[in-house]
Amino acid sequence: MTRLHEQITTRTPLEETFGYAADFTNLREWDPGIAESAKIGDGPVAAGTQFDVIVSFGARRIPMVYTITEFDPPNRVVLVGKGSSLTAVDELTFAKVPEGTVITYTADLKFKGVFGLIAPLMSPTLKTIGRNAIEGLAEALSTNEAPAGS
Repeated sequence: MTRLHEQITTRTPLEETFGYAADFTNLREWDPGIAESAKIGDGPVAAGTQFDVIVSFGARRIPMVYTITEFDPPNRVVLVGKGSSLTAVDELTFAKVPEGTVITYTADLKFKGVFGLIAPLMSPTLKTIGRNAIEGLAEALSTNEAPAGS
């Protein structure tokens, strides 16, 4: 198993940060490793909500379904993603600080089949992908921030 762990601070308020990040419909906007993401079904984002996600890994496109398994707004969300060659458990935690919000991102990746054999060799690349994702989240949040006084 490969573990990715990153932390970043954004100026975006806690509740807004949580709402944006927990809704994996937005995933393709901030994670450069995601080609597509869409919510399955209607209703608000909550425990049990599912998302169709297409992971882009080199030339490969890996379809996955992510399900919110733990939902504690605005503090924590856990999603489990399952695909034919990969299972991922993504945990995002959020903490209010004077500067805005600290986001901690942890992903446990378990590759199946031949990918499981080469996963240790891919570890540096996977860690870069995790860092790019959390930096993309902070950038997307700063881009979506309302101007002061609005």
